[in-house]
Amino acid sequence: MKMKKLVLTTISLVFALLMLVSNVEAQKKYVNKALMWAESGEKLDTALGAIKFAESQEELKEWGKTYYVMGTVYNAISTTEKPEFMNLVEYPAVKAFESYKKAYNMKGASSYKNTMDMQLLTLVNVFINNAIEAYNAENYKEALMYFEKTLEVKQMEVFGGEIDTAVIFNVALTATRIQEYDKAIKYYKEAIKYNYAEGDAITYLAQAYKDKGDTEMYIKTLKEGFEQYPSNQALLGSIINYYLLETDNSEEAFKYLALAREKDPTNPQFYSAEAHLYDKVGEKDKAQEKYKKAIELDPGFFEAYYNLGVLYFNEGVELTEEANKITDNDEYEKAKKIADDKFKEALPYIEKSHELKSDDNSIMQTLKTLYYRLQMTDKYNEINAKLAQ
Repeated sequence: MKMKKLVLTTISLVFALLMLVSNVEAQKKYVNKALMWAESGEKLDTALGAIKFAESQEELKEWGKTYYVMGTVYNAISTTEKPEFMNLVEYPAVKAFESYKKAYNMKGASSYKNTMDMQLLTLVNVFINNAIEAYNAENYKEALMYFEKTLEVKQMEVFGGEIDTAVIFNVALTATRIQEYDKAIKYYKEAIKYNYAEGDAITYLAQAYKDKGDTEMYIKTLKEGFEQYPSNQALLGSIINYYLLETDNSEEAFKYLALAREKDPTNPQFYSAEAHLYDKVGEKDKAQEKYKKAIELDPGFFEAYYNLGVLYFNEGVELTEEANKITDNDEYEKAKKIADDKFKEALPYIEKSHELKSDDNSIMQTLKTLYYRLQMTDKYNEINAKLAQ
């Protein structure tokens, strides 16, 4: 009896194993069928259902071929031109990559590695093109996703450890567009590590800190960048603007402006910035001198003409206010003439500004005031007519 019992148990076990093998083989048919449909581009909806069913089976979800075929199905969906299959899933190319990545080192997928490598080489171009298209359409969230996926694909062994610094930089740039500043900072630093875009990349990194609200790191990054790239005008200009426009530290602003002029003595922007700073600290004569130097270097420099004209105009306004306080008529006329002389000094610079930006209403309004003040009737009527148009 004991022998019979043992034989029956053994037979039962063998039968159970045979049933299990038979069941697994039946399930594998779903994988093979899905592959056949994917490769032919037919019945992609059925192929997707079949491979998802296969993935749900305990015996197949650890089999590398399951995910290789899943990647192939998603890839077929991403490239199909048949309308009925185009919208089966969202971001099929991304899902194809994720499936190939999962399959890559799994048991049962080694014989498909070369095929997957070829698909990965194709997918990286798909991701780049999709990222650029999304960015140009101002869909920055989607662009960021595709740029990041590009980097992820390039970590696969088929790329041999390639570092794509341009994509790294674009991830950072796109992240700033959707105010993901921590991510932008991370990737700008990565680009800088590989010397991509040199000082310009540091300028972008500094701006990301500023946009995040960290002005301490903003100016610190700019200064460190300037030490590394002393000829980079973007870094130097940003430092100057910070001290010129955002702080009361005129000493530092003058210091960096002097450095700027040493490196590029014929750049009119630096003289204009210095003029603005002299105006800010109340040294009007030096401001006028620097604006005139900027105009000498660039006869078409609108900002220098306009700011110099405004400087003279405002002096005329101040002198007029002082004249209006004088009760003695003779003394008043003398003071008024001095004020009018300042308005006359302003006039050619405001007129040149109008010539350079003929559709600017605020400039025309200033000219109208000057022409009226200086009793230039014909000019007054002419500019008045332009304003009425």
